[in-house]
Amino acid sequence: MKSAIWTPEADLTVVEAEQPTPGPGEIVVAMRSAGICGSDLHRYHRAEDPPSGQPGHEDGGIVSAVGAGVDHVREGDVVGIEPIVRCTTCDRCRAGWYMQCRETPFTILGERRPGGMAEYMLAPGYTAYPAPRGVDAELAALAEPVACSVNAIDLVDVQAGETVLILGAGNIGLSGVLALRAAGAKVLITARYAHQAEAARRLGADEVIPADASGVPRLKELRAQEAVDVVFESVGGSADTLADGMRTVRPRGRVVMLGVFTTPRVSVNPFDLLLHEIQLTGAVTYGTPPGRRAHFAEALDVVAQYPEETRSLVTHRFPLDEVSQAFATAADKGQKSIKVHINPSA
Repeated sequence: MKSAIWTPEADLTVVEAEQPTPGPGEIVVAMRSAGICGSDLHRYHRAEDPPSGQPGHEDGGIVSAVGAGVDHVREGDVVGIEPIVRCTTCDRCRAGWYMQCRETPFTILGERRPGGMAEYMLAPGYTAYPAPRGVDAELAALAEPVACSVNAIDLVDVQAGETVLILGAGNIGLSGVLALRAAGAKVLITARYAHQAEAARRLGADEVIPADASGVPRLKELRAQEAVDVVFESVGGSADTLADGMRTVRPRGRVVMLGVFTTPRVSVNPFDLLLHEIQLTGAVTYGTPPGRRAHFAEALDVVAQYPEETRSLVTHRFPLDEVSQAFATAADKGQKSIKVHINPSA
């Protein structure tokens, strides 16, 4: 089979690799769609240690082989892959918070183990979620970023009718619009670029605020009105968006951080946190809370509820042989990309 792998120069190349065979508890997925995530671009820009291996953790495909002991999916099923690898037996895994697994801390398919940017991917059987009727592999791959917001909604208990401000209209921010709509929230979002603002409106955001100086008066107005119950920070990098969120959310409101920051220190006014009794929460990936369905399964339902809006997130598609060009497109703001997908079967 063909597989994309990182080079020492943080570029990507396509090589010939042995097609995997599933062992007990494993499946093989014929990959149809794999999205490029912001964390992939951090590696592409060498913001982290030199990358290695086979990338791709936003994956959708068709089950091609099933190992012994896997009975919830079968060959031919369209699946989305929840890419968290875990021991399944520690106290955290049993409680459903397997992203904090004690034995395999934060191990992700596409990062520490081979991911979906290949013609076939080997995965633990428990990572495969059957797609709802009408959800194809491309849509199933988009459930992964949506699931991040489903987790955030759960962590800060967003209620129907509350107003949520999303800071940042990148992949996570825009997919969050869909998750929050499904939760019954009123959704406001800041957008830096015109194509992001257009995408946010297409996805159903109630208001789009410019993410520059022209949007500051509106943010001040929202704070004066105590209109924002929850802020989703989705920018990360080295931005001051955590401070912006705490300045804007109402007293006793909630701020949840989804963005990946590239610096260990960011600007935060502790008096906002203290005097206004703001709840600040970090949210990474997703889980299966006690008494609830898995966040990933809920995300697939969101995708099924808004299929056309969800698919509109994908602005560029590339065959596997053009993976390097795909990453260059995703990294170039001038290309006006939202979500760039690799189609290994193309």
